[in-house]
Amino acid sequence: MAHHHLEDSFGNLLEDLTRSELGRVTSGALGAFAQQLWYGDQDLVPVLESEVSGRLRGAAQKQRALYLVDRLRRFPCLTDAKAARLKEFVSSWSTLKPAVHSAQSTQMVTSHKLDKLAYEWGLEEDVVPQMKDVLEFQTRHFAATTGAQTGYVRQDERAERPRLVAR
Repeated sequence: MAHHHLEDSFGNLLEDLTRSELGRVTSGALGAFAQQLWYGDQDLVPVLESEVSGRLRGAAQKQRALYLVDRLRRFPCLTDAKAARLKEFVSSWSTLKPAVHSAQSTQMVTSHKLDKLAYEWGLEEDVVPQMKDVLEFQTRHFAATTGAQTGYVRQDERAERPRLVAR
Protein backbone atom coordinates (compact mmCIF):
# COMPACT_ATOMS: atom_id res chain seq x y z
CA MET A 1 0.00 0.00 0.00
CA ALA A 2 2.78 2.46 0.89
CA HIS A 3 4.54 1.55 -2.38
CA HIS A 4 1.40 2.43 -4.36
CA HIS A 5 1.02 5.69 -2.41
CA LEU A 6 4.61 6.68 -3.27
CA GLU A 7 3.97 6.02 -6.96
CA ASP A 8 0.79 8.12 -6.80
CA SER A 9 2.60 10.98 -5.07
CA PHE A 10 5.41 10.86 -7.65
CA GLY A 11 2.87 10.91 -10.47
CA ASN A 12 0.94 13.76 -8.86
CA LEU A 13 4.16 15.72 -8.35
CA LEU A 14 5.07 15.25 -12.02
CA GLU A 15 1.61 16.46 -13.05
CA ASP A 16 1.90 19.51 -10.79
CA LEU A 17 5.39 20.36 -12.07
CA THR A 18 4.38 20.17 -15.72
CA ARG A 19 0.88 21.67 -15.59
CA SER A 20 2.10 25.19 -16.38
CA GLU A 21 5.29 26.88 -17.53
CA LEU A 22 8.47 25.53 -15.97
CA GLY A 23 9.45 29.03 -14.84
CA ARG A 24 6.69 28.72 -12.22
CA VAL A 25 8.12 25.50 -10.76
CA THR A 26 9.45 26.03 -7.24
CA SER A 27 12.90 24.83 -6.28
CA GLY A 28 11.28 22.83 -3.46
CA ALA A 29 8.95 20.93 -5.78
CA LEU A 30 11.74 20.30 -8.29
CA GLY A 31 14.02 19.15 -5.45
CA ALA A 32 11.39 16.71 -4.16
CA PHE A 33 10.92 15.31 -7.67
CA ALA A 34 14.68 14.99 -8.22
CA GLN A 35 15.20 13.20 -4.90
CA GLN A 36 12.46 10.67 -5.67
CA LEU A 37 13.86 10.10 -9.15
CA TRP A 38 17.47 9.85 -7.98
CA TYR A 39 17.14 7.97 -4.70
CA GLY A 40 13.80 6.18 -4.74
CA ASP A 41 14.19 2.42 -4.50
CA GLN A 42 11.25 1.55 -6.74
CA ASP A 43 11.32 1.54 -10.54
CA LEU A 44 9.58 4.77 -11.52
CA VAL A 45 9.59 4.08 -15.27
CA PRO A 46 6.13 2.41 -15.17
CA VAL A 47 4.80 5.48 -13.34
CA LEU A 48 6.48 7.81 -15.84
CA GLU A 49 5.12 5.74 -18.72
CA SER A 50 1.60 5.87 -17.30
CA GLU A 51 1.83 9.62 -16.75
CA VAL A 52 3.21 10.49 -20.18
CA SER A 53 0.99 8.09 -22.11
CA GLY A 54 -2.21 8.81 -20.24
CA ARG A 55 -2.53 11.33 -17.46
CA LEU A 56 -0.52 14.25 -18.82
CA ARG A 57 -2.55 16.39 -21.19
CA GLY A 58 -1.21 17.80 -24.42
CA ALA A 59 2.17 17.74 -26.09
CA ALA A 60 3.58 20.65 -24.04
CA GLN A 61 2.92 18.95 -20.69
CA LYS A 62 4.43 15.69 -21.97
CA GLN A 63 7.47 17.55 -23.34
CA ARG A 64 7.98 19.30 -20.01
CA ALA A 65 7.89 15.95 -18.19
CA LEU A 66 10.30 14.31 -20.61
CA TYR A 67 12.65 17.29 -20.44
CA LEU A 68 12.70 17.11 -16.62
CA VAL A 69 13.46 13.38 -16.62
CA ASP A 70 16.01 13.80 -19.43
CA ARG A 71 17.74 16.62 -17.53
CA LEU A 72 17.78 14.84 -14.17
CA ARG A 73 18.80 11.41 -15.50
CA ARG A 74 22.24 12.76 -16.40
CA PHE A 75 23.48 13.30 -12.85
CA PRO A 76 26.22 11.05 -11.41
CA CYS A 77 24.24 10.25 -8.27
CA LEU A 78 22.18 7.75 -10.30
CA THR A 79 23.30 4.15 -10.54
CA ASP A 80 24.28 3.04 -14.04
CA ALA A 81 21.23 0.77 -14.19
CA LYS A 82 18.77 3.51 -13.20
CA ALA A 83 20.38 6.04 -15.55
CA ALA A 84 20.19 3.55 -18.43
CA ARG A 85 16.55 2.71 -17.68
CA LEU A 86 15.60 6.41 -17.60
CA LYS A 87 17.54 7.06 -20.82
CA GLU A 88 15.69 4.21 -22.51
CA PHE A 89 12.36 5.63 -21.30
CA VAL A 90 13.14 9.16 -22.53
CA SER A 91 14.43 7.84 -25.87
CA SER A 92 11.21 5.89 -26.39
CA TRP A 93 9.36 9.23 -26.49
CA SER A 94 11.77 11.03 -28.84
CA THR A 95 8.98 11.34 -31.42
CA LEU A 96 7.70 14.23 -29.28
CA LYS A 97 10.85 16.20 -30.13
CA PRO A 98 9.96 18.63 -32.92
CA ALA A 99 11.74 18.53 -36.27
CA VAL A 100 11.35 22.30 -36.61
CA HIS A 101 11.74 24.83 -33.79
CA SER A 102 10.22 28.28 -33.42
CA ALA A 103 12.34 31.29 -34.35
CA GLN A 104 11.97 32.53 -30.76
CA SER A 105 13.28 29.33 -29.18
CA THR A 106 16.14 29.18 -31.69
CA GLN A 107 17.11 32.75 -30.79
CA MET A 108 16.82 31.97 -27.07
CA VAL A 109 19.09 28.92 -27.25
CA THR A 110 21.57 30.78 -29.48
CA SER A 111 21.82 33.61 -26.95
CA HIS A 112 22.11 31.12 -24.05
CA LYS A 113 18.75 32.09 -22.55
CA LEU A 114 17.31 28.59 -22.96
CA ASP A 115 18.70 25.19 -21.97
CA LYS A 116 19.68 23.28 -25.12
CA LEU A 117 17.93 20.18 -23.81
CA ALA A 118 14.68 22.10 -23.31
CA TYR A 119 15.07 23.39 -26.87
CA GLU A 120 15.51 19.83 -28.15
CA TRP A 121 12.20 18.93 -26.49
CA GLY A 122 10.49 21.84 -28.27
CA LEU A 123 10.16 24.05 -25.19
CA GLU A 124 10.71 27.78 -24.79
CA GLU A 125 11.14 27.38 -21.01
CA ASP A 126 13.53 25.51 -18.72
CA VAL A 127 14.42 24.87 -15.08
CA VAL A 128 17.94 26.30 -15.15
CA PRO A 129 17.18 29.00 -12.51
CA GLN A 130 15.77 26.40 -10.08
CA MET A 131 18.58 23.88 -10.61
CA LYS A 132 21.07 25.80 -8.46
CA ASP A 133 18.90 24.98 -5.42
CA VAL A 134 18.46 21.34 -6.48
CA LEU A 135 22.16 20.62 -7.00
CA GLU A 136 22.77 20.22 -3.26
CA PHE A 137 20.65 17.04 -3.39
CA GLN A 138 23.00 15.29 -5.82
CA THR A 139 26.23 15.79 -3.90
CA ARG A 140 28.14 12.81 -2.54
CA HIS A 141 27.51 14.02 1.00
CA PHE A 142 23.74 14.33 0.59
CA ALA A 143 23.55 11.04 -1.33
CA ALA A 144 25.28 9.29 1.58
CA THR A 145 22.59 10.56 3.97
CA THR A 146 19.81 8.93 1.93
CA GLY A 147 20.99 5.40 2.55
CA ALA A 148 20.10 4.64 -1.07
CA GLN A 149 22.31 2.95 -3.60
CA THR A 150 23.88 5.68 -5.71
CA GLY A 151 26.21 6.14 -8.64
CA TYR A 152 28.87 7.38 -6.24
CA VAL A 153 29.41 3.93 -4.73
CA ARG A 154 30.36 2.67 -8.17
CA GLN A 155 32.87 5.50 -8.60
CA ASP A 156 34.29 4.97 -5.10
CA GLU A 157 34.82 1.28 -5.85
CA ARG A 158 36.78 2.19 -8.98
CA ALA A 159 38.95 4.54 -6.95
CA GLU A 160 39.61 1.76 -4.40
CA ARG A 161 40.79 -0.84 -6.91
CA PRO A 162 44.23 0.60 -7.73
CA ARG A 163 45.10 0.86 -4.03
CA LEU A 164 44.08 -2.75 -3.42
CA VAL A 165 46.22 -3.93 -6.33
CA ALA A 166 49.20 -1.84 -5.17
CA ARG A 167 49.26 -3.50 -1.74
